[in-house]
Amino acid sequence: MSFSGFIKRHKIAVIVISSALLVCIVGFIVFIAILPRDNDIKYNEAVALARKQFGLDKVLWIDTHAGVFSRDPNAELTPSNMRSHYAYYVVGEKDGAEIYCVVPSNPLLEKPFLTTWNLDFTFSQIIEKFNEQGARYIADVPNDYYDREFGSYIRLVVGSDLNRGMIERYSIDGGYSAFYERLDVKAVFSYEWKDDDNITRSCIVAQENGELKAYVRVS
Repeated sequence: MSFSGFIKRHKIAVIVISSALLVCIVGFIVFIAILPRDNDIKYNEAVALARKQFGLDKVLWIDTHAGVFSRDPNAELTPSNMRSHYAYYVVGEKDGAEIYCVVPSNPLLEKPFLTTWNLDFTFSQIIEKFNEQGARYIADVPNDYYDREFGSYIRLVVGSDLNRGMIERYSIDGGYSAFYERLDVKAVFSYEWKDDDNITRSCIVAQENGELKAYVRVS
């Protein structure tokens, strides 16, 4: 029996199967179309959003490890229970005072919110500690974050990056284990620069048992 003959004899069955296949194809296309897309924003967009949302006069610093500092159990949202992939932690300045806020990577899922700063020292005081070691760091993140070269901002080291190998490059009393135990927040600020003699210097600043300390090494 030819294929055309089979179609004629089973016309109704063919129509039903074809219709079912068409419905499945259309349904699949619609399903793909309504899937949530990756709406994660970039650093410069987070900077702009923080300025607009909270009326910041200036943005001093931005990083993606928001959960380290914003762990207020009474807060409505924390980075750990967000639907966004991650969150930006933004330190800003308004009317001469520091403002701390979290900007979700996908603002369509959660709105930015003010948060805590779980250190005894302000970010400006941390900058002063770096500059005491010769860093000459200026805390100012422009609207276009990517205008400045990579590595020009202070970096937050946390989690697996804060390891024995990294810490042992600095001369710290007691070594890695003792240092880690002394940390009030399990994170350090890190920055690298070249001095007037073109020598590269690396510095970490951390709060240990309520005291702000800095450690420098020469590369």
